[in-house]
Amino acid sequence: MNAVIYVSKCGNTKKLADAIAKGAGVKAQSAANAANLTQADILFIGDSIYGGRMSGVLRRFLQNLDRKQAAKVVVFGTSASGKSIRAEVTSILEPKGIPVAGEAFHCKGSFLCVNLGHPNAADLEQAENFAKQTCKAGL
Repeated sequence: MNAVIYVSKCGNTKKLADAIAKGAGVKAQSAANAANLTQADILFIGDSIYGGRMSGVLRRFLQNLDRKQAAKVVVFGTSASGKSIRAEVTSILEPKGIPVAGEAFHCKGSFLCVNLGHPNAADLEQAENFAKQTCKAGL
């Protein structure tokens, strides 16, 4: 079984999480409501960059994540700047023995007047296809 956990303040990452979840054949869950996560073969983790970092909500979720809950983690996200949370996720999870995939999905997210309209339909289709391919490959 796979799982999709995300944090979204403006709605951009939720849109992406829903597309990733569709591709993975599951329902996306907010990190704030994901305390009962069971074993996931692939755990997709999504967030945006806020002030140059991942959100505190996701950081706390990852700090409490146990190796028994996630065999592998795949990162996805949106940002206006093009940055990714993958390095931060890796720094928290790899010392716990939870591997983080080298491939991640990232797309533009609208913020104020930057990247208006993103994620758009093409971004969401790419996210869904990324999840399908990731699950098929068992990354």
